[in-house]
Amino acid sequence: MQSVGGCLIFTANTEPEQNRSSKKKLLLGFLIIIIPVIAIIAYLYRTPPMIATWIWNTQLIVTEREEIIAFAKQHDVNLIYLHIDQENVSTQDYRSFMKEANASGIRVDALAGDPVWSLVSNRKSITTFLNWVQTYNQSAGEGEKFSGLHLDIEPHVLPEWNENKEVIKNEWVANIEYLSAEIKKDPALELSVDIPFWMYELSLADKSETVSKWLVSTLDHVTLMAYRDRVEGPNGVLEIVNPIMNEADDQKNKVVVGLNLLQSAEGENTTFYEEGHGGLEEQLTVLEDNLEEFAGYAGYAIHDYEKWRELVKKSEAQMEASKASKPMPVFEGEGKKLVAKVDGGDITLYNGQGWEPVFWAGINLGATTPGHYPGELSPTREDYLRWFSQMKEMNNKVVRIYTILPPIFYEALHEFNQKQEEPLLLLQGIWSPDEALAGEDRKGRDAFTPEITKDFRQEIRDAVQAVHGDVTLPERYGRASGEYRTDVSQYLVGWILGTEWYPYTVQVTNASHPDMPPYQGKYITASEKASPFESWLAFMLDYLAEEEMKYGWQHPVSFTNWLTTDPLSHPNEPLSQEDMVSIDPMNLKASPEWAAGYFAAYHVYPYYPDFLRYEEKYQAYRDSSGKIDPYAGYLRDLRAHHKGIPLLVAEYGVPSSRGMTHYGPAGRNQGMHTEQEQGEMNADMLRNIYEEGYDGALLFAWQDEWFKFTWNTIDLELPWERRAMWNNPLTNEEKFGVIAVEPGNYASDQIILDGQTADWEKRLQRVKRAYPGFDLSVTHDEAYLFLMLKKSEGVWDFSKDRLDIGFDTLSGGSRTADKAPGITFSQEIEFLLQMQGDSNSRIFVNSAYDQHSWLYGYIKGMLPWDERYDQADNGIFLPWKLALNKALYLPESKKTVPFEELEVGIMKPGISDPQDPVYYSLADWYAKGNVLEIRIPWMLLGYTDPSSKQVWKYPYEANGVVPTESIGIGVEVFAHSNQKPFSREASKPLLYQWDKWDLPTYHERKKQSFEILRKAYEAYGMPKSE
Repeated sequence: MQSVGGCLIFTANTEPEQNRSSKKKLLLGFLIIIIPVIAIIAYLYRTPPMIATWIWNTQLIVTEREEIIAFAKQHDVNLIYLHIDQENVSTQDYRSFMKEANASGIRVDALAGDPVWSLVSNRKSITTFLNWVQTYNQSAGEGEKFSGLHLDIEPHVLPEWNENKEVIKNEWVANIEYLSAEIKKDPALELSVDIPFWMYELSLADKSETVSKWLVSTLDHVTLMAYRDRVEGPNGVLEIVNPIMNEADDQKNKVVVGLNLLQSAEGENTTFYEEGHGGLEEQLTVLEDNLEEFAGYAGYAIHDYEKWRELVKKSEAQMEASKASKPMPVFEGEGKKLVAKVDGGDITLYNGQGWEPVFWAGINLGATTPGHYPGELSPTREDYLRWFSQMKEMNNKVVRIYTILPPIFYEALHEFNQKQEEPLLLLQGIWSPDEALAGEDRKGRDAFTPEITKDFRQEIRDAVQAVHGDVTLPERYGRASGEYRTDVSQYLVGWILGTEWYPYTVQVTNASHPDMPPYQGKYITASEKASPFESWLAFMLDYLAEEEMKYGWQHPVSFTNWLTTDPLSHPNEPLSQEDMVSIDPMNLKASPEWAAGYFAAYHVYPYYPDFLRYEEKYQAYRDSSGKIDPYAGYLRDLRAHHKGIPLLVAEYGVPSSRGMTHYGPAGRNQGMHTEQEQGEMNADMLRNIYEEGYDGALLFAWQDEWFKFTWNTIDLELPWERRAMWNNPLTNEEKFGVIAVEPGNYASDQIILDGQTADWEKRLQRVKRAYPGFDLSVTHDEAYLFLMLKKSEGVWDFSKDRLDIGFDTLSGGSRTADKAPGITFSQEIEFLLQMQGDSNSRIFVNSAYDQHSWLYGYIKGMLPWDERYDQADNGIFLPWKLALNKALYLPESKKTVPFEELEVGIMKPGISDPQDPVYYSLADWYAKGNVLEIRIPWMLLGYTDPSSKQVWKYPYEANGVVPTESIGIGVEVFAHSNQKPFSREASKPLLYQWDKWDLPTYHERKKQSFEILRKAYEAYGMPKSE
């Protein structure tokens, strides 16, 4: 109260204002406390995100049930899409798995689907699947039931999708609508589907909304196949899912985002396979952070369980291996660093105290993977780390590479060795300019040609700088490029310069410089006996040494040599170019300045050149075990010539291919070996090499390589630039590896010849047709066409049964075949497959389509030829053959060896499952009970490139082997039992078609030879004492 002008005036008290301020503060404090509490409560009671995965190989729930559950719990998986295999998995097995999964908080949805389910005409299949699930659930106990149905139909996979998209889309929607209505009758079941991320581009028939929005609102959830290898950025997961995520914003927890781990024919950017589990984990965090703001986001799904588990195991193995490693001892003295050197005729390794002799058992590593050529340098960091680990498992001490590989190779090698107690060491090759040395006319060029020498010196300089982590190489076609910042010189055993030298290059070089004095370098010199070409090699090696000394390092040096240019005389060699020039490593030596020393390195195979088969002294030579062995005899002579210097066999081996290129002595042919035979022969040659006093042996090769070619199939693989897209079992060069590289993203993708049908049931791309007495199914992969004939009654018994199967791949051919009298096909066929039991099943080729008799009979006159052969409708069918050798004259024996050929159309029975005790890697067919399975290499059906559906034309009409596109394969079966046909009805051919592909699927597997050689390599540590 105040007094103003004698008046009492009441004013507002300040206390109520303070009270109001305090209340505001209290309210603010309460909100500060309660809002986080509400947020915490909301977080605790939020719907947990779905974390799902697909299991396609249903038998895994039988063989590794506990492992699946443990894996799911470890990775917070709460939903499994389980493929239903009604034939091979029992109801009790489903119950046991479901009970354990549900008890662990893991829902299981029944997974099925086929592109043909898009069509209303196939609705019955959908109903059958639904009925099976409902019947199962009705009989299952509590905790053993399926939670829902999950469909993987993918209508866009149908061959007719592009031409008939609207009709197929509408029928697919109608089928989903039908199934949704049926599911609602059973409230215990949910319904979800896989859809591509671009489904928002399609509208319902009435145009009322997009198909994707309708699916999200109609179904319990959808799984978007957002298959990319990164989350952010252009064309990343976030960008491609955004349209459907926005559509689903008014639908809570309806969209699961699917990520892929399988290698895909759609490109490397559609899978996390290369990035591995570590890369996936990083991107999942980014995915969750960005998508949790969308109301419709329900979680993520990983495709698929098997590949996820595989990548996790690899990651765990790498972590386990990350124990502290011993540092690589390095000798330093007189301004030089060394880890290996030539000492007393051995290539020794410094152990920190002294120099230890080593027998260098190792492996040659190729530079590529299927779908790529060496110049593309496609292997990833994950590939290299996996390979290095397996190489050590096989007891390899050293890996040889032929050229500069990308920086990631050297980074991975360094990373791997940092975690190893005993590192994997390196022999670095330097690729020579072989095409320039040979010349365009293949007559050979002078190696001293300035541009050739300049290019080779540049390659040498680049290689040295790359190994020392000190160069940035620009992008160049067919060459490695990038920033090399990882120094692996401590892991380098030595250098091997060049490739197998072209004999005409050696001849031209020597003839061009008849009076050239021997090269005298600071580090490497040529002797008085040296030829000009040998002086050129000394010049190049000396330059290599100079470049190494810039870094203060020295490593042993060598150059590649082979039997064709060895310094020995072979008077019975039938081909003059195989013994016309010599390159003698003994005419080069290291100076005292090059303390690391010099050694000799040869590629020594047992089947070529031909003198190995025909030189009489080798045919009588007995190896250390007492058996006659021409290969060991040659090794003895070569070792005797190289007295005083280390001698390494830098390549040896035989392939496990179905095709063959050359016969070799002691059965060591260039092909047509099982994996077991490959391992045993390679182990035996390793023993020969060791016992004959060599310093090491490097097996060719680590992995199978699809791009490789050989002389007797190269003209049938067209276009050549697509050779890497498919696997040709007839090309022996593709099958030298101890690691098999086979079609399919993983092993369970393959069709196995074993009389079981589970692998057929899950094939999305297959055609099936019923015939009187049997069902015929056809499918394919990147190596084979597969047939399955399933009898309606009884079993296959080829003492009574006979099959005549005609194949039509292009216009022309014959409706009759002399090998199948009394049969008239409804189509004109190029090939006839006759199945008459273990020793009498083979493929025949229409004489007018037979490239073998056309080339070697009609064109070259090397084989008998019948003038009727050029008429396709004559019905003459010939054995399917490959040439192995033309007629040869042996100059010392004065004998002519006749033309050699091999019937590769003979079909051999066996089980193709590597896990089976009676596994036979060359198997073509297998019958068990009422099931007969057959696999046919693409080339045996005339395909020059199945990835682009190319076959060769009729050669007499085309005047050569010329590719043309095939619309598919018409398959027509005539079945007889006790010489009576299964049916009097005319059989209707089955037309099998497939989509072209531009990137093959593949997976790796250790061959049987791997384990055989692992044991063999373990036995050889130090060189044999003299």
